[in-house]
Amino acid sequence: MKKLGALLVLLVLLLAGWILIRTFNVKPWPKHKARSLTALPDSAISHLSMAIRIPTVSPQDPSRIDSGVFLQYRSFLQSGYPLIHQRLSREIVTDFSYVYTWKGTDSTLAPLILMAHYDVVPVEPSAAKLWTAQPFGGEIRRDTVWGRGAVDDKCSMISIMEAVEALLRQHYTPRRTVLLCFGHNEESTGQGAIAIVKLLQQKGVHAEMVVDEGGEITYERLPDIHRPVALIGIGEKGYATFELLVEKTGGHSSRPDKETAIDILSRALYKLQNEKTPRRILPPTREFLARISGSSEDFFQKMALNNLWLFEGYVLYKMGEDKDGRAMTGTTIVPTILESGVRENVIPSQARALVNSRILPGESIKEVEEFIRKSIGDERVKIRIAGDFSTEPSAMTDYHSDAFKKVADAAAAVADDIIPTPFIMLGATDSRNFRAISNGVVNFCPTTDGKGYHGIDERLPVRDLQRAIQFYTLLING
Repeated sequence: MKKLGALLVLLVLLLAGWILIRTFNVKPWPKHKARSLTALPDSAISHLSMAIRIPTVSPQDPSRIDSGVFLQYRSFLQSGYPLIHQRLSREIVTDFSYVYTWKGTDSTLAPLILMAHYDVVPVEPSAAKLWTAQPFGGEIRRDTVWGRGAVDDKCSMISIMEAVEALLRQHYTPRRTVLLCFGHNEESTGQGAIAIVKLLQQKGVHAEMVVDEGGEITYERLPDIHRPVALIGIGEKGYATFELLVEKTGGHSSRPDKETAIDILSRALYKLQNEKTPRRILPPTREFLARISGSSEDFFQKMALNNLWLFEGYVLYKMGEDKDGRAMTGTTIVPTILESGVRENVIPSQARALVNSRILPGESIKEVEEFIRKSIGDERVKIRIAGDFSTEPSAMTDYHSDAFKKVADAAAAVADDIIPTPFIMLGATDSRNFRAISNGVVNFCPTTDGKGYHGIDERLPVRDLQRAIQFYTLLING
């Protein structure tokens, strides 16, 4: 027994030594200095400001779109970018989405697609007074452009247009045909992007690469990594909204039953909140953790990330302590709308909730619905898919592909010392539709820790606009 005990101690010491050696030997991701950024023309700042001042709010009901506003935005594009409208062909799709074609010199090369959307979410009237600047004012304060759409996603569209217009002024023609695809209702139905893809399919287009919004450069989200990390989106979680409906006879509030519709629904939501979805570290997330591990200031975290075969449970636990980590490793389910009652002295006969789910790749909408049903365990709660939009998790772009490498190289050229990492997008974008015509869909724009998108005080530093224009220029030149 003593020999067996000594052998076990020796094995533990050898294992510990091997883990420590692996940890000490891990190297940080190589550092690279960015190129000098090209001077930013004043017109770029003013154009972004003008774009924000046109409130292209995308309504949930497409029939309620304010066509006058979207026509005003079209006029702004035509006057602001005259060379694009003279030298590129433009196709108008579903009234307000656009495809611009810039023919390259080599027709044998598959095209590059640069994407953005220019519609925005509304600003809650009650929240407008909380903004530092007017939500649709496009004000420029302290080298920052303020307003709805500054980050999501007029920055991308204006940066693409500025890059192309500047190259046209230099009489540049790309080798590879470049398509500029701009949707007008990404924030609601996404029908503009769907129609664009159908148009391109009819033309037989298969793109070498598609670059859309989504990933960004972060200095803030990984506090123990003292370097910027480029979160380069290579796929998207799925999306579904479920209605939970309880119907039960109501009545006068002076004579309540033991249980009301609100009671049943509240208990159902409580049960759902306390049932945690399974969490997993998928290959892109594993690669993300490996790339940042060498720059971690926390030795134990560095050791855990480099030995996931042993510490995966611990890493999942730590990632589960914050909302970003939970979203990266599991399907999320959260109530977003509650409805019930008409008067304070009437017990309602109906209570309704909407819960929104972002679905981890490898799972499905049907599985999420079944999870909700089992978690609640009450047949009185009727469950169905709600809303006009749902989508399964997307396919993944290979993070060893040329498309990923080109975006990573362009990002490294506009920001010092970044760590380029693959990233599973937590939200849905128009680009999920473009996977039908390209294996190289990548979600990234080199803005830094975007502030206020879908919330209060949305704003973009002018430096980010300058960086984004150069990023798109490099992709076109490549």
